[in-house]
Amino acid sequence: MLHESLITPKSKLTTVTENTTIAQVNDLFNSPSESHTRTMPILDESGNLFRGNVYKQHVYEHIAKNGDMNLPVTTIMRNSTKFIYTTSQFYEVFFAIRDLPFIAVLDDNHHFTGIFTHDALMDLLSQSWSVRTGGVALSVATHKAQGDLKKISTIIAKYSNIESVLSLQPSNGTITLMFTLPLVFDSITLQKLVKHLEKRHFEVISIENLQRFN
Repeated sequence: MLHESLITPKSKLTTVTENTTIAQVNDLFNSPSESHTRTMPILDESGNLFRGNVYKQHVYEHIAKNGDMNLPVTTIMRNSTKFIYTTSQFYEVFFAIRDLPFIAVLDDNHHFTGIFTHDALMDLLSQSWSVRTGGVALSVATHKAQGDLKKISTIIAKYSNIESVLSLQPSNGTITLMFTLPLVFDSITLQKLVKHLEKRHFEVISIENLQRFN
């Protein structure tokens, strides 16, 4: 379920209606206040229902083809079926937005409430990975055996709390576990932890200093 703070509300967005002309949208995209805007939501005349998005790129393509500028913006509309709900779960949101700069968010009544952006997704992932509170990200290669997570976690718990853990499975078939830990990058405690893992034949692939991101 999307937290309200992750949604940019309709009241803070520039939107157009389905009857707005392409010429009017072009003027809007080129106005000082919207010069950096790449796309805008299109709503119905009531301002409640999401119809799709209009992209600056497609407006320019229409102009380049000498298209009729008095046509409604829906002529060049995109993403009419791309939306999520305020009740959507994480993976539904993640896969819905991956190819879009933002995705429309609807409430239980199918009314447009705002948008969820890529920046909000990155912030959500940052929170889930505890990047802001962690000290290091420790990547450990598993033996691809049942119980590896428990064994590795038990070793780490002797030296540190575990802020978060992520399973990485690249195409080569290996499985790496990345732990976010509240340890200092060059601390003796971290060095002891690494030695303990290696003694148990778990290879430490990398240690990333997260303090440089804070």
